[in-house]
Parts: sequence; structure tokens; C-alpha cells
Amino acid sequence: MTVDYSLLFYLVGITLVAGVFYSWLSFRLSRFKQERVTRIEELVKDPETIAPMPTNILTSKEEKRKKGRIIKGVRSRFTIIQRVLFFLVAVFWFLAFVAPFIGKLPSTMLSILVAVLTAVIGIAAKPLVENMISGVVISFSNQLRVGDTLIIDQQYGTVEDISITHTKIKTWDWKRYVIPNSRMLTKEFTNLNLNDSRLWAYLEFYVSYDAEIERVRELAVQAAMLSDSYTDGEKPQFWVIRLEKECVVCWIAAWAESPAEAWNLKSDMAVNLTNLFQKEGIATHVSRVDLGARGSGIRPDND
Repeated sequence: MTVDYSLLFYLVGITLVAGVFYSWLSFRLSRFKQERVTRIEELVKDPETIAPMPTNILTSKEEKRKKGRIIKGVRSRFTIIQRVLFFLVAVFWFLAFVAPFIGKLPSTMLSILVAVLTAVIGIAAKPLVENMISGVVISFSNQLRVGDTLIIDQQYGTVEDISITHTKIKTWDWKRYVIPNSRMLTKEFTNLNLNDSRLWAYLEFYVSYDAEIERVRELAVQAAMLSDSYTDGEKPQFWVIRLEKECVVCWIAAWAESPAEAWNLKSDMAVNLTNLFQKEGIATHVSRVDLGARGSGIRPDND
């Protein structure tokens, strides 16, 4: 009995290559998983920050449970990816291993086997395979991560979970917006945390032409600085954006530490500005009576 050493070397070689390749992939995947977990642990020291806006609704026990679920979800996702990679490497190894012996199989049997496998994978498993592949791509992308605040499909919320098949977003009213990963990969969205967690929050408002603009500027800046969500790294900025027929359109903008704080800052600026305008007697627009009085030269009744 003769031994085909070239075939033996080939079989041993592809086995070693498959083993080394999978070990390298597993090592890289483990490091990437740990980086993601470390980031989330830093991000959710207070789990309530994984929300579109700050809230005190969670108890300490619920906070710990929520943090555990988030980290568990990340670990589970990468565990599934690792198993899928092992399966793929095993399949390619098996195909390479049996390649020298395929010529000995009847061509009819081989054709039927290939046709059946193609039909099953191409028809029955297409949506699942698409979502799984998209999930792997999203998992290794820095464009979308758990904890990021997004604006997508006119929805504002934070990424609560990225599974191997879908992405779950918690909206500002605590509903869940679930998107299959195959669609998520092709959607356009605004990521408010992509490069910096800080956000430039602005408020557009209107004042009458009778208002003194410099005084409006002072009050607008004061309204922003009164908010607990205001970050004092830079003074709030005020602009006159445009002139309308009945009013002057203005902006006030200030920095916040996170998208959630920016939400609160914008609300605080609106409330504070309303109160300050009421105290100062500043109108937000010119009334129809005022316009008619000006056109006729008659002063409106101040009563």
C-alpha cells in the first residue's frame, strides 16, 4: 500500500491553516468584544444615560439589571459571531479537505446536492443570512454603537441593543423602534455621538420689532446660563437669523454634555426665555391690531 505524501501534506496543511486562521480571528474578536464592553461600562456607570433624555424613573435595582442586560447583549452578540465564524471556517476547511475526492463522486449526485443546497440557502435562509451578515458588519463598525443617540426615520432615540439580526432603538418616549440589520445597514441617520458626545443645542424664537435687540440678546444668554444642563465651557451665542414681516427671528445656542442634556437645555431655554420676556414685557410678534394701528397712524389702546 503506497502513501500519497503530497495528498497527506495537503490535508495536514489546510488543517493547520484553518486552525491558525480561526485562532487569529478568535483573538481579534475577543479583543474587539472587550473594547466594546469596556466602552459600555464607562458609558453606563449611570444606566439612565442610555436614554434619549435624563430620567429618575429607574430604581437602583433596575439600573443594575439594565446595565447587566446591555453588557450581556454585547457579549451574546459577539459569542454568536464567533460561533458563526467557526462554522464558516469549518465549512471551508471541509470543502478544501474533500476537494481531492470530489472527482470520484458521480456527477449526477454532485449536481443534485449542489442544487438542493443552493435552493435552501438562497430562498429559505436569505432574509436570515442577510440580517446576520449585516449584523456582523454593524458590530465591527464605529458608525453605530450601543448607547449612541440617533435621529432616524424621524425618530429620536438611543441604540439600546444590536443583536445579530436586528437593532433596537429606545425613542424619547421609551418606546422601542426595531429595525432589521439588513435595512439598518442601508439607512441614512444622524449619529449625535459619532465624534463627540457634546452637542450644540439651539432654540429658535421670535420677537417683535418693538423689542430692543441688545436687551433680547442679554435675556437669551441669561436664559441659557440659568439651565442646569448648560456647560460653561463657552458662553451661549445669540444670532438674528432673518427678518420676517411681523417679527425678528433669533437663535440662542449653548453647549451641553450629551444629547440627553441638550434635550433638557433646549426645554430650559424656552421656559426661561418665556418667563424673562413676560417680566420684561417683550412681545414675541406684532399683533394684527398693532399692524393696523401703525398703518392708519392710530395708536393702539394700551388697556
